[in-house]
This record gives sequence, C-alpha cells and structure tokens, in this order.
Amino acid sequence: MRLLYVVHQFLPHHVTGTEQYVRSMARAMQALGHQVTVLSYEPVLPRVAAGRTYVEQDEVVDGIEVRRVGLHLDLSPNITLADYHNPMGSRFVRRLLDTRSFDVAHVFHLRFLGVEVLNELRLAGLPVAVNLMDFWYLCPNFILLRSDGALCDGPPQNGLGCISCENPQLAGELAWLGLDGEIARLSPNLPRPVDQRTTVTSRARAYVGRKDHLLAALAGADAVVAPSKFLRRMFEANGFPAGIIRHVPYGIDPDRFGCDHGSRQAAPGSPLRIGYVGSITPHKGLHVLIPAVRALGRDGWQLHVHGMLDTHPSYTARLQELAAGDPRITFHGAFAPTELGRVLAGLDLVVVPSLWYENTPFSVLEARAMGVPVVASDLGGISEVIVPGQDGFLFRAGDQDALAGVLGGILDDPEQLRAMTCGGGRTLADNAAEFVALYAELLSSW
Repeated sequence: MRLLYVVHQFLPHHVTGTEQYVRSMARAMQALGHQVTVLSYEPVLPRVAAGRTYVEQDEVVDGIEVRRVGLHLDLSPNITLADYHNPMGSRFVRRLLDTRSFDVAHVFHLRFLGVEVLNELRLAGLPVAVNLMDFWYLCPNFILLRSDGALCDGPPQNGLGCISCENPQLAGELAWLGLDGEIARLSPNLPRPVDQRTTVTSRARAYVGRKDHLLAALAGADAVVAPSKFLRRMFEANGFPAGIIRHVPYGIDPDRFGCDHGSRQAAPGSPLRIGYVGSITPHKGLHVLIPAVRALGRDGWQLHVHGMLDTHPSYTARLQELAAGDPRITFHGAFAPTELGRVLAGLDLVVVPSLWYENTPFSVLEARAMGVPVVASDLGGISEVIVPGQDGFLFRAGDQDALAGVLGGILDDPEQLRAMTCGGGRTLADNAAEFVALYAELLSSW
C-alpha cells in the first residue's frame, strides 16, 4: 500500500511522543513492504528565498520521505484561528496529491494544517483514518488543563469560556470594549471566519464553536482511533457520536531502546535511582516530584531528570531552584532517541507525575517494556495501563504528600520493586498489524 501520514510537526527538530510514534510506525510499515510519505507542517519556518511567503521542501528523515510545509507568520496573525483553520493547508495537500498517488491517508495531528485537510483528502478519493493523540479537537491548548491548573472536562459555553482561560488579555480587551456580551450571543453554528484578521471580535470568534466545528470535521473521517479508553470517553462526553471511535492501544518500538542493556535492578544497599524521563513542561508535574523526594527526610535515593531543559526556560529555572543545593538531584538534559535504553537501564523506578489527562504516555509504556516499575498520577489513560502492586503504583495527581508516601514506602521495602512483573506488553509490530488490517478494511469498503 502507498500510505500518506499527516502530522503537525516531525523529526529531527521536534521529538515528542507523537513525532516519535509516527516515525516508528512509518518505519514499521516500510519494513512490511508498504510505501510511506509523511506530510508535516513546520512551525519553525526555515529560511527561504526573499519574497516567498511559504515553504515546501522534500527530504528524507530516517529513511522516510517527508514533505515539509510551512507559512510565514504574517499570513496567519490570528493564531487562534490558524491553529485549526488554514486554507493553505488544503492547498499543500492538493499540491502533494497532484504529483503522488496514495491508497490511504492516516492523520495523526492537524494543528496549523487545519481540519479542512480531512475533507481535501476524502475529495481526492482517499479513505482517511485519524489517530487521536491528545485533546486538540476539544481544547485550544490540547491538554484540557485550565490556566489555574484545574482540570477541564471540555470547552465551557461552547468555547466562550476558553477565552478567559487561554487568552486573558483578549478577555480583558472584550470587557474593556464592552463586547463580551456580543460575543456571548454569537451562534456557535456560524461558519468559520474566512480571513485571518486580528480584530478583537475576529480573535474571540475563533474560540466560539471551535469544538463543534472540529468534531464535525472529525466525524467525516472513515475511521477514528483512540489509544486509550479514557480518551474515547472524553470525546463522547463532549458530543462525538458514541460507538465510532476504535480503541487501538499504542505498541512500543524496540528499536527505541538501542541495544540490550541488561539488568535494571540495583544492588542491595545502593541508592534508589528514581527517574523522570520526558518533556520538561509545567503540566508534566516535575514541580510536584522534586519537593516530594526532598520531603522524604532521609538519604538512600537519587533523582535523575532526563529531558530537554530549554523548551520552557523559566520553568526549568523554577525546578532548579527547587532542587538547589541537593547533590542527590541531577538534571541530565536531553538525550538522543536511540539512547532511551541506556537511560532507562540506569533507573530503578520511573515517576510520571502528570497534572493533565494523559492519553497513554509513552514514558509509562517504555519504562514497563524495559522492566522498570512506574509511579504515576492516577489520571486519564495512565490508570488503564498500570496495575498497582504488579508493575507500579498510582497516587493522586498533584498530591506531593501522597507521592512522598509512595516513594517512602518503596525506600522502606525496596524488595517490592524486585518482585514486580514488568516487561513485555504490546509491541509496535502488534500495533502495525492492526493498522494494516484497518487500512485493508477501509479500502475494501471505499
């Protein structure tokens, strides 16, 4: 099969879970004899010739053909609208389809490409599968977390309530101009604005009805896939038709671990090596973990933080202040994707202290696959994949004392880690086989 994978950003400059998963799945499909092209938006526009307002370039990344596209920001100044409505996104798709043919399109993320891409693909005669990687179709900041840190179950007032949460400056402008009431009376069923004006009303209008607009576009896909049952429930609770979303859990790519690094069990009497592996950003909760380990009030542990330190510099500075003067806490910085096995082999325990409704974090699945137990927030899709006492522990999200209690119990009885049955689980090959079957099903009914 000739497969088109669509994603909002891609390697090598963007290396979070979604990009790594798309790369791994594309390579798995190619190993099975299928052809894969990735169409990726590039949010950090590379230098182009003078006078050009957009960029299109073909390249090869890890043996995968990639068409990378992007726009100058002056073409999309209304960033809230550009996040999901981009007329150029459809043109980029059409230009690619004019020169190459595909059998199936698999969409992993459409941020800044725009949901109109889904209709463009179907108009071109392609069956379309969509993977739900986060809550972007429901939430402007894609994590369903309010600005005050509280969890959100969906856009208040069909998006009107998102303005004060995500853009308090705009909310202040509306109130100062006396336009907040007018915006509240707008029908969410009005068509999307067709321009990128930056007037107060245009920016506010981009929030109202956003969720309904995106879910209606999503409903036009031929198949919608959720890696966690929790994610499926959240979409259904927000109005997406029940019984349509398929649950297809992630599989782990063994190539991500590099070579076999042997035993991950610490010698009796050595410090407990606690690790954090992933993005260093506030909603991931590292500011909960650091005080929790320091509150243990005893030695016998080390905390190793692995992740890019310059993504959110002010947050990193806050974390380093929390850890100041404690030699037991080490910030290792970023590591190459192929170094994941080495990183996990140096840990006895991975902590995932997320504060948002995680889908199914790869950090949990990858640690388990390497035989490393996990302590994680009892939130979202995480609690679907951890069996407390068998391959890890759960604690109440954001509760520093509860996390310290779990870690203290492990320090008191480290043998319980050695008794846990981690390892194994779904592989990328399992996942790829399911997608091949899905593509064949879509083609047979197209």
